[in-house]
Amino acid sequence: MQRAYVDESEPGGGRDHTAYLLAAVVIDLDEEPDARRAVEHLRPTRMRKLHWYEALTAQRISWLDLLRRAVEILVIRYDGVAARPERRRRRCLERLVHELDLRGVRHLVFESRGPHADRSDQKMIDTMRARGLGVHLRHEHRRGTDEPLLALADVACGAHGSGVLTDTLRVRELLVS
Repeated sequence: MQRAYVDESEPGGGRDHTAYLLAAVVIDLDEEPDARRAVEHLRPTRMRKLHWYEALTAQRISWLDLLRRAVEILVIRYDGVAARPERRRRRCLERLVHELDLRGVRHLVFESRGPHADRSDQKMIDTMRARGLGVHLRHEHRRGTDEPLLALADVACGAHGSGVLTDTLRVRELLVS
């Protein structure tokens, strides 16, 4: 069995209303304890959680190796007309749920963005289920400080946005508009 850990990024620091990234790092459940230990081992003591944009270049490079623990990395990129962040997120999330369904992944962990935004994700998933998509998918929201594996999705987003996410890491980029 596998679980997907998900985080997002808005390229351009949120000023580019035509782009949005949603990264899912798919991990085998048997690999999770070792992967958590590896993330915690590389987390600098000054950081509450491993976070791409707070890191030095040398740290970022060493973190890329953590992504080798993934079965697959899915990067869903919204690249379309200007839209509000939640609309761009919904478009990416719809494609992500479809892709996870195809792969038989049944558990999804989002990094929490706060109660209001988490409820928005719940509503979107409920809407997709009503249309027959993601019917068997369980999901939860966790704080990044409570679930180290969410850092893998953060690293995938940051590395993709920086152009350093390599094909050797089983990355699949999918575009939505």
